[in-house]
Amino acid sequence: MTESGNPKDNAVAERVNNTIKNELLKGMEFYRIFDVEAAVKAAVEFYNNERPHWSLDGMTPSQAAGCEGELKKKWISYREIAIKKQCGILMTG
Repeated sequence: MTESGNPKDNAVAERVNNTIKNELLKGMEFYRIFDVEAAVKAAVEFYNNERPHWSLDGMTPSQAAGCEGELKKKWISYREIAIKKQCGILMTG
């Protein structure tokens, strides 16, 4: 699930999967694949468009995607830092 092949980049996908599985679908029972697909689709829609995220300063992912400029994030993306270093963009100090 990573672009770079770095297993640490997979943490974001794992976090999303964990939230959907253990927060939004927890305790649900399914008997048909159609029901699973519908529940996952509804959970992803809710996760992206309605559920505020602490790590995005209370915005939803959809709201954050619509922002211009740098986001005020409450987490560090080591992937972004590595890319900026490779491109000589990272400011130090």
